[in-house]
Amino acid sequence: PEAQRGPSSGPAGLPRHADRLHGAGTLSFEMSVGRDRLIVNCGAAPAAEGAWRDALRSTAAHSTLTLSDTNSSELKDDGLGRRVEMVEAERQEANGAQWLDASHDGYKKGFGVIHRRRLYLSESGDDLRGEDVVEGEDTPAFAIRFHLHPGVVASLQEDENAVLLRLPSGASWRLRASRAKAALEESVFMAGEPRRTSQVVLTAEAGTASVQWALSRVNLPQPNAEG
Repeated sequence: PEAQRGPSSGPAGLPRHADRLHGAGTLSFEMSVGRDRLIVNCGAAPAAEGAWRDALRSTAAHSTLTLSDTNSSELKDDGLGRRVEMVEAERQEANGAQWLDASHDGYKKGFGVIHRRRLYLSESGDDLRGEDVVEGEDTPAFAIRFHLHPGVVASLQEDENAVLLRLPSGASWRLRASRAKAALEESVFMAGEPRRTSQVVLTAEAGTASVQWALSRVNLPQPNAEG
């Protein structure tokens, strides 16, 4: 699989109004397994009506952390208001495994905290581990969203606080988390026309400093052939 950071709020110092269609998806990512798309962002619709266009620009429309139902950059008709000013990222690779440590300050002005995201992808590509950290005091509740491609079939495993994901190729992956409650919710994927899909939402209570999650390939038992 390939893990990559998705659309962000744009570089610090971007001139006002040059970011009219930019989204608030800093530190979001997408992931593919071979030809199958697994984790996505909702997409964009620049020519759509304002409310629909801005919904797709919101932080919640991206596979990243949303603090207290607030966008990491303020969305306005003519661009971004309060915005991410600093994004830091460090990438390392050893023996085929990859690490990414990134952070942004979009929530510093309103909440006094920094969002840090750490990702680790194993050499085999079968194990992606992540940690979303909210650095600061008196942290409010937050949600971490993983929007799924419409071709992915998801089923909640409440007893394991996990979600089983079946790809079009037949491969199965499981997303599990600690320090947060896993749930499945409706979502939309915009690729020309909007398509219904689902999203995994990890909800953390106020005061939670970090949530660890893992997305890994699983080998499910095959039914016995008879006859």
